[in-house]
Amino acid sequence: MIAICSAMKEALIGVDIDGKKGQCNLDPSCKHSENILPKLDSLLEGLGTTLADNDVYAVVVGPGSFTGIRIGISLVKGFCAGKDLPVLPLSSLGLMAYSYCKHNKPKEGFCVVMNALSGLYFFARFDKEGNMIGKEELIKAEDLGKERCEVVSLADEKLTDVSVFPTAEELLEYAEKERKKKKFVQANQLQPIYLRKSQAEVSLEQKKVKIS
Repeated sequence: MIAICSAMKEALIGVDIDGKKGQCNLDPSCKHSENILPKLDSLLEGLGTTLADNDVYAVVVGPGSFTGIRIGISLVKGFCAGKDLPVLPLSSLGLMAYSYCKHNKPKEGFCVVMNALSGLYFFARFDKEGNMIGKEELIKAEDLGKERCEVVSLADEKLTDVSVFPTAEELLEYAEKERKKKKFVQANQLQPIYLRKSQAEVSLEQKKVKIS
């Protein structure tokens, strides 16, 4: 398996091919578009394996960075071009929940939140085992304050007192956990989870309103 997450500031790559395992957390100051592929090539070379040896891909499809999500999905689609390989879509909030459960072993359900900018947040509820309840949502800041359960956020966003810092190793572990559920799709069926409009779309709509 090759697992990729580019939906957050720090891109993550995990590889587990024929028992050869490797992980890489990319420098958040570097552009995902310029660094993921070279880092993956370097990782595979160091493990003595190639893309041709891989039998399944996992990719985080959101929510998160619009550009980052597109980069991850595009890479996997490119890798799978002309091949009938299964692909496992992953949730960024699900990855955060996995990281939280791994280090804290919660005794009850909790919530996960990520900054969606403009006073909005990507949000999802999970049971104590880290299984998502319902689907990812887009909520307002005032709604977040009404939640009574433990709310978990990314360490670099500092939205709540409880935070996680997902690693490439955890990405691979989470992908293996989700793999057992066998919710595979073909690469051409991958759909991003945006939940909100991009800033460019919002700006364009605002311009149209002013003109009218």
